[in-house]
Amino acid sequence: MEKELYLESAEIEAKHWWFVGRRAILLDTLMRFSGASHNKLLDIGCGTGLNAMLFSGNGFLVTGLESSAVAIGLARAIAPSINILATSFPSSLVPRDSYAVITALDVIEHIDDDKGMIRAVADALQPGGIVLISVPAFSFLWSVHDELAHHKRRYNREELRASFETAGLEPIFISYFNFFLFPAIALFRVLSGAFRFSRNVSDFSATPELLNSMLASIFAAERFLLRFFPLPFGVSLIAVARKNRVSI
Repeated sequence: MEKELYLESAEIEAKHWWFVGRRAILLDTLMRFSGASHNKLLDIGCGTGLNAMLFSGNGFLVTGLESSAVAIGLARAIAPSINILATSFPSSLVPRDSYAVITALDVIEHIDDDKGMIRAVADALQPGGIVLISVPAFSFLWSVHDELAHHKRRYNREELRASFETAGLEPIFISYFNFFLFPAIALFRVLSGAFRFSRNVSDFSATPELLNSMLASIFAAERFLLRFFPLPFGVSLIAVARKNRVSI
C-alpha cells in the first residue's frame, strides 16, 4: 500500500463513514461466530491498529501482525496496549494451532498467493477456531483506489468459498456487504473506469459531516440484515470459516 494511503487512513479512519460502518459490521459478525470471549485473536495486516483496539475492547486477547514499518509506527501510537508482531505472514512467530480467532480484513487481495495464505491461516488456527475475512468484491468494480492500494484482485462469493475449502476450512458464512450503497458506488466506479477520471485519488476523501454521518448509519445498518441472511451483492465480501476440530 502507498505510504500516503496509510497516512490518509490514520487521519480519517476513526470517522470516515466507510470505516465506521465496516467496523460495526465486522464486530457484529465476529461476536456472532466467535463463541466465548477472551479468545486469543490474531489480526493479520492490522494496519493502523483501530480494528485491533476494537476487538480488544470487546474481550478478545489481541495480537496484531503487520509488515509495513509505516503502519507499525502508526499502530503503536494509536493502539499502545496491543502487542504487534513486526513480520509478514506466514511467520515462525505464529505457531501452528495457536489462535482461536484470526482476522484478515482487506488483506488477502494484496497477496500474490492468496490461497497459500489461507492455508497458512488454517495451520495457525486452533482446531475449532474461526477466521474472519473481508475482501473487495467484483472485478468490474476495479478502480484507481485498487491500484493505489496495490490490490491484486477483487473476489466473488464462489471464489472465496473455494479458497476456504481448498485450505480445509469449512465456510460457515459468506455474504456481500456495502449493499445499500452499491448502486451509486458501482455507477461511479464504472464511469470513472470508462472515462478515466479521478486519477490518483483514493475512495477515502473527506466527506461533509452530515453526509458522512448519514452514510455511516446506512452502511452500519446492514449488520442487522446480515444476522438473518447473506446479501446478494455489495462492494465487499465478508466471510467466516471454521477449522475442523481434528487438526489438519
